[in-house]
Amino acid sequence: MQGVHEKAMDSNLLEKILTISRRMAETRALAPLLDYVVDEAIQLTGAERGFIVLKEPDGTLEFRVKRDRTGQDLAQPEDQVSKSILNKVIETGESVLSLDAMTDARFDASKSVADLKLRSIMCAPLIVSGDTIGAVYVENRSIRGRFDNDSLSPLTLFANQAAISIENAKLIDVLEERVAARTSELRQALEQLEENWAQIVEANETRVAWMNNVIHDLRTGLTVISGALTLLQMPAVGALNDKQFATIGKAADSVEHTLSLINDLFDFSKLEAGGLNLYLEVVSLTDFLHSVYDVGQGLPWPDEVTLRLDLAPQLPDIPIDPVRIRQVLLNLLSNANKYTSKGSVTLYAHQLEQNEILLGVADTGEGIEPDMVNQLFERFFQQTDADKDRQRKGTGLGLAISKALVELHGGRIWVESTLSFGSNFMFTLPVNPAPTDAEAAP
Repeated sequence: MQGVHEKAMDSNLLEKILTISRRMAETRALAPLLDYVVDEAIQLTGAERGFIVLKEPDGTLEFRVKRDRTGQDLAQPEDQVSKSILNKVIETGESVLSLDAMTDARFDASKSVADLKLRSIMCAPLIVSGDTIGAVYVENRSIRGRFDNDSLSPLTLFANQAAISIENAKLIDVLEERVAARTSELRQALEQLEENWAQIVEANETRVAWMNNVIHDLRTGLTVISGALTLLQMPAVGALNDKQFATIGKAADSVEHTLSLINDLFDFSKLEAGGLNLYLEVVSLTDFLHSVYDVGQGLPWPDEVTLRLDLAPQLPDIPIDPVRIRQVLLNLLSNANKYTSKGSVTLYAHQLEQNEILLGVADTGEGIEPDMVNQLFERFFQQTDADKDRQRKGTGLGLAISKALVELHGGRIWVESTLSFGSNFMFTLPVNPAPTDAEAAP
């Protein structure tokens, strides 16, 4: 059991953070959300200045909001903060507190600290699903020791809640931009193809709007669950009994399941919009498949099922996006896990010819009805299943996403199955893929 801290966080402060979290979860637009986060961070900590910094896809940092406690925007924010502290928080994903940066041995050699005469500083990372997407930075130059350890804990908790809401709002912004862009394209086509295109426009807008609302609702649910988990795990809340630990376990399961659904929908949205890019790197296929096999062993296999690895000797190094091909293979392993109650599941790879590798997952499970085989890779398709709990475990997008990812690599994917004897999901990858248009351009 976890012990009680000697000094528990003030209950009024916890209630205030919960109120702020609910307000953040309800704010769908990114710009007003960031303004709200900075204003509340300044009030929460008694800071003179506050900054929100977000990490761009290329790794650069963008100052999205920079203002003082009167609400005035600050010019040249890059020159107003300690880059040493900010970079440390972004790189380590850990909060930093400095009672007086000018005398702090960690940062007193920093040029920005000396030039700006920085004193009280706190900086907390914005973390979503293990990734640091930015930071909240607050400071007070007129008073050294303005912040202390009791100030850092609320700011860190506040940043945890803000990060999920910010990622949610970013996703909504991206989806709304795509909806607007796609709608504009379809309306231009409508002028050329007359009234038949009206039905396509309506169907597309309805589908995208539906996906927008579903993803937002799922993210909002995840925000609430994550908030509950964070509060229950905070030492300041107090010791936890067995029932509370059980509640945490159930909430954690809900977070994991909801996040899986969101990831499928998000990947599908990016694929539909043509916005999913591959990041190819040459990998040792043998080492890569061993790592996938190690992860696959962690799936909840029945006692009567053996997971096997069957690799041809001397598999070549090939250029792939390891994150995306791992996603394909783990999806196939998860499917096999769902439909195999005894026997074996085999992850394998063989060289078909000099320029092509065959990879796959073969199982001794239930098999697939012949009339369903050709539909498996269609979006939102789900097998008819007497097990209703098993039916609810997916979005019906996993195999459609896997097909798209394999084809983006220049490969093909298919399945061979015999009812009651098992299935063999297999796909090919080229050893030397043809260059993309971007790679071929001078």
